[in-house]
Amino acid sequence: MKHILGCFLLLLVLQGTAQTAEEKDDDRISNASGNPYLFKDWLDGVVIFKSGRVVKQFKLRFDCARNRLMLQFEGAAFAAESQVKEFVLYTSSRKNKDSLIFRKGFPAVDKYTADTYYQVLTSGKALLLRLPTKMIVEEKQLVGNSNRFSLADEDFYYLLQDGVMTVLPKDKNELLQKLPVQQDGLKQFVAQQTLRMDKMEDFIKIITRYNELLQ
Repeated sequence: MKHILGCFLLLLVLQGTAQTAEEKDDDRISNASGNPYLFKDWLDGVVIFKSGRVVKQFKLRFDCARNRLMLQFEGAAFAAESQVKEFVLYTSSRKNKDSLIFRKGFPAVDKYTADTYYQVLTSGKALLLRLPTKMIVEEKQLVGNSNRFSLADEDFYYLLQDGVMTVLPKDKNELLQKLPVQQDGLKQFVAQQTLRMDKMEDFIKIITRYNELLQ
């Protein structure tokens, strides 16, 4: 009985520690200067639930710092429930159909889980996924001992192929080593397109070409 009670108390302590760490990170994000959202303004969009239900009446905003979808309805804002599978952000009028697709349910990789939202950038045998984040950066103060923090944009790119998530380096030579199929053709393509892998469009171009070579 004492052993069971001891295990139960230990579990409570561990849960409390985890909650405290999570709350600490949330406090640091809340107190940091900068915008935690992908877009500052609320946008029109579509929310798709795991059940297949589609909802269009919400305004949407994506919290990159917490990887969390926020919804707004009749002036009230709240975090989306866990049963959301996918959402679409319209970055301009629906007539122009400029949109960003975010989805979760992908294999766990690094510190990210199946509940992590990624932007889907390509289709085909190999999916290119973008993870937009906000890194907490400490700002050194010349006067005083108090530390200040700010939020800085940071994008990570992943390739989903054959059920495996692979992080894509931003160095083009290292990136080509992650794409073993038709390397000569890819190297020629990178040279012709003068890709530097310093922006999202470069990743889209090379993975689109990679998919073409896989056919």
